[in-house]
Amino acid sequence: MRNQSSVRVLCAEYEGLLTESQLALTTWANERAEISGRRGRDIYNELRTLQWDFLKTWALLQRHKSDCEVCQVISANEYEHTGTGEDRVQRLA
Repeated sequence: MRNQSSVRVLCAEYEGLLTESQLALTTWANERAEISGRRGRDIYNELRTLQWDFLKTWALLQRHKSDCEVCQVISANEYEHTGTGEDRVQRLA
């Protein structure tokens, strides 16, 4: 069994975007559950707005990951350290 550190180093901006994205997803899911069964244009518009809020924050998070040099290094480092031996053999081949 591998010793995995419980400490994760994250870019501060990434961490903020991740928190916003998680909050938007939770809000959307909670509202969807709360108003399920009710009908109407206002309900539909509210859900679409909450969904849009989540999608917007998720897109910002994904864009940040691909643009941020710190996040790219951290991601590459995590990939190297969490792969199985078979994964490493395939990457080396």
